[in-house]
Amino acid sequence: MSGLDARRVEGLRSRLTVVRDRLVTAARAAGRDPDALTLIAVSKTRPFEDVVALCSLGVRHFAENREQEAGPKAAAVHAALAGAGAGAGVPAPGDRIRHPGLPGGTPGAWFPSRADGPATLGSPGVLDVPVWHYVGQLQRNKARAVTGWAHYVQSVDRARLVETLSRAATERGCITAVCIQVNLDQEASPGARPGPGVRKSLPGGENAPVAGAGGAARGGALPADVPALAELVARAEGLVLAGVMAVAPRGAPSRPAFARLREVSERLRSDFPAATMVSAGMSGDLEDAVAEGATHLRIGTALFGERHGVP
Repeated sequence: MSGLDARRVEGLRSRLTVVRDRLVTAARAAGRDPDALTLIAVSKTRPFEDVVALCSLGVRHFAENREQEAGPKAAAVHAALAGAGAGAGVPAPGDRIRHPGLPGGTPGAWFPSRADGPATLGSPGVLDVPVWHYVGQLQRNKARAVTGWAHYVQSVDRARLVETLSRAATERGCITAVCIQVNLDQEASPGARPGPGVRKSLPGGENAPVAGAGGAARGGALPADVPALAELVARAEGLVLAGVMAVAPRGAPSRPAFARLREVSERLRSDFPAATMVSAGMSGDLEDAVAEGATHLRIGTALFGERHGVP
């Protein structure tokens, strides 16, 4: 694709090859089909040109964690792809999903599921169309803006956020896929108690982020609260329950945490069989995540390189 820095594209291509090889190796070690894994490139703090470059290399899924950065970036990527003919005729981010319901009752029927396949968002034959995921802690006053560009919100962890996202998606006439973020930090701390406000958020009140094992505020519903939150999402207009998401706890082995997430996912699928998405694993622990059943891997540093001076 013209206009992209050739050296930067080659660097991304090289790192992408390494990441894909790691995913294939991890899948085979776990007795899984590598084609069942979806690579999500975490493009936060990166320029839109990097997203365009990765689109040209076959990556379809991208994640952002700050709405004020992500909205303009998604629009710039769309404009670049449309200008190059890759996304010609494709509506802008947030306007692609206008379906009144879910064909076959499953998000997989029309949400893209593979990183290296065509995007299907109601536009047969369209390739190179990025699928956007919001993965940061989401304030309710940002929910409407996020539904303007994100196809997935992976960080839903409280009832009032479900209500706000539902209202925003309904007002836009779109459908937003939702993952319930599960707090695994509690599992890493023996005897840990629920964070402030977590349980009281079901079904009514707002809750604050939970303090993780490292002391920093991190989001996520406790595993015991996931079924009730899933029921709310399943009943919410404009939302579809895609599955679960989690971040491995800081300062603790990731494999046991991902095993716990697997258990949460299995219980969730017993009530909601279509909620098959398990978003887990990053650059440093993707092998553990794949071994424990992750379907979507959120990879940043291994694709883009180190982020210098960025939190």
